[in-house]
Amino acid sequence: MRKRNLPSIFFFLVVAALSIWAGQIAAQAQAGPGGKQMKKDELYLSVARRLNALNESPSSAIPNELDAVIEVISLTTLPDGKAEATVKERAPSDAAQAGKSIRLIFAPPAAGDKEEKWTWEQFENNRRLYPVDKLFPYAKDELGKRKQATVMGWAAFIAAINKQGEAAIKTLETVKAILKVDPAPMAGVKSARDALAEAAKENRTEDILNAYRELNQMTEQVATLGDTFTDLKANDAYLRLIDEFKKSVDATKAARKNYLEAVVAYNAAILRLPFSLVAYGLEFHKIDANISEDQ
Repeated sequence: MRKRNLPSIFFFLVVAALSIWAGQIAAQAQAGPGGKQMKKDELYLSVARRLNALNESPSSAIPNELDAVIEVISLTTLPDGKAEATVKERAPSDAAQAGKSIRLIFAPPAAGDKEEKWTWEQFENNRRLYPVDKLFPYAKDELGKRKQATVMGWAAFIAAINKQGEAAIKTLETVKAILKVDPAPMAGVKSARDALAEAAKENRTEDILNAYRELNQMTEQVATLGDTFTDLKANDAYLRLIDEFKKSVDATKAARKNYLEAVVAYNAAILRLPFSLVAYGLEFHKIDANISEDQ
């Protein structure tokens, strides 16, 4: 009876041995040549090393900043020993863009590297892999344009305020010529324009906004002068100038909106892949708008 069971026992032992051997092979394949398998922390450190190599002032905060903007979805060792990571942006999806995920490729540590430093080699964009060296100038250019748009938007907003003040003064001077008396808003508008001119010299944000608020307080009074003094509505020069003034008010509102949209677009870009991988390391940080929608 025992002799009959020997082949079965032998067969079972062979199958078990083959299973163990196959598992070991699979584990070795998963870990790659040399048994090296990349970890999440090393991914962040590898990206940080590439960025710090470009900067005169290396930052130790890059790994933490990366963890705040991207999430590591998976880490896989490829047959050639390189690591493939899939990362996803943490920024919430919106109407413009859904939560994006891309692949990153890392080369394993060199033989004898006791610190086991992985090297970031490639990034994915539009379903294609590119050398990581192409990402740095691309990100600098694109994020630089968006950041410059905020600067230009703010300058355009200040210019629009100036034009609004200028249009108000021209209107009020014409009113004065017609009525032979200083209109009530004249002193307030002149004060706001003088304050704005001084603040703009040194780009003192809060003083610029205070001058803008002061000018806006005069807007209603300037716009409704024709309702108080009916003679004004019969004067073609006044009608033309009050129309230009109202258009200048609308232009200032549009400039404010454009500036705020530029800030939103820039702040969104630094959180989106692939830019979020390098934005902080390239010193592109969040911008706080100088003014809000309701100001």
